[in-house]
Amino acid sequence: MQGPSLAVDSPERFEDMVAKAVQECQNGLPDRVLRLATALSWPVLRDRIADYARRTDALCTVRGDGLELRVPRAAVTVERREAAVMVSCRRTAPTPQRFAELPAPDDAVEVWQLAELLTGLLPGAGDVLAREEEALATDALKHASWLVATLACDVLNRAGTPAVPQFVRDHGPGPDSALGGEPGGPGPDRGHGDFTEADGTFTEVWEARISVDEYALFEAVHPAYAVQMVELGRMVRAHCPAPPDRVLDVGSGPGLPTVMLAEMFPDARIDAVEPSRAAFPHLLRNVAGHAITAYNAGITDFTGRRDYPVSVSVGASHHLDTRLFLRGLRRHTAPGGLIVVADEMIAPFASVPERTRGIIDHHFVYIDQALAHVREDDLPPAERRRLRALLDPGRRTPERLRSLLAETRQNRFLHAGDDSPWQRVRFCVLELEALVAGVDYDVERKTYVENFRALAEDEGLVFLEHRRVHATVGARDLDAGTHVVALRNPGRCL
Repeated sequence: MQGPSLAVDSPERFEDMVAKAVQECQNGLPDRVLRLATALSWPVLRDRIADYARRTDALCTVRGDGLELRVPRAAVTVERREAAVMVSCRRTAPTPQRFAELPAPDDAVEVWQLAELLTGLLPGAGDVLAREEEALATDALKHASWLVATLACDVLNRAGTPAVPQFVRDHGPGPDSALGGEPGGPGPDRGHGDFTEADGTFTEVWEARISVDEYALFEAVHPAYAVQMVELGRMVRAHCPAPPDRVLDVGSGPGLPTVMLAEMFPDARIDAVEPSRAAFPHLLRNVAGHAITAYNAGITDFTGRRDYPVSVSVGASHHLDTRLFLRGLRRHTAPGGLIVVADEMIAPFASVPERTRGIIDHHFVYIDQALAHVREDDLPPAERRRLRALLDPGRRTPERLRSLLAETRQNRFLHAGDDSPWQRVRFCVLELEALVAGVDYDVERKTYVENFRALAEDEGLVFLEHRRVHATVGARDLDAGTHVVALRNPGRCL
């Protein structure tokens, strides 16, 4: 429970208040929320808590205008607000057993080194990068690794430069795609999830609501897309006794996270399972040249092996029946094997209106983050109109979402040779498609972390750890954003 606002006039006093909240939760209090009024600058407070974390062997992660601390039996989020800092601490389960962290594979050392270096620059969201840091991130946009280039894109955008990875600029839609058209001409005419009013049909056909062809091109500019993959890779290295030689990737989509997984663990053979007929050709195209075998199937009807030492899924669980998704993962994971799921989740809800509001707020934060530094004057005319519509606060109500979506989906053609960040605008149309589908609870069916964990435990899986790697709404680690959850299959497969 949050008490009255407390004045803090020194870094020492600030550290004392954070440490007290941590100790209260370690000693049995379920949660502690403090609002600390202070005129001290955020960098001073951030550095003080980072130093406290080092002295107390706490795991500290700085994220934009906030940071997270993890110690045995407690987790705390510190978030800067106007003229105040919110400290939210909660009691947690026992610290999971980890193996000695596996070293990076020999042929992936550079990828891991650059990933660690770039994620270390992410805390400066909104801050100005040093000249050498900006040069490093700019060069990394052109890196052959999609993981590295996507991370660099995120770093630059958060620091004020609306970047796009070079592989996205170079990545054509493919010979079988309808994506194209000329300015002023008709946009894509098939395979793009043309939206119609919800008719009550319950579907898991992704392409019925979301443009898969555009998703294949623009998903790399999604905030924190690569960050979740780095955390997923860290959990694999921390919870596996040996490097995995085989990995199951469930719900691979067009294949961007699957390729990133192969870049982090190039010695593993990856089996990628994707049910969407629209996404599957993109998946085949993107994974070519990697040790990846693609299967056009869903996890509930996949007939492959049942002894994968590691099974993962990125951004797919909310498209499916969560319980059956988890059951399928357990069925195909070896006893004692590791399951890591990365996905977007929203804050807890208890009613349809509460869920609707949570979905709208969550997705518009991603949209605002993607467009934060995009200048209208730098864009092609069609994207300028789209940008104005997306940023209009009066259009962000449940009653006006469909008209906003219909408007922003018009004239979606490629701008060949245009070096402006127009792809960031087009990604936001996809985010809006997901938002509307989520409100209708059709294709997009987001849940919240506590419920996901409960469903996993109902299916006999053992919870290991969880991290919110990117926040959208709320200060708690359990609130809305991009989450990564590690689970263990304890025994006999179902």
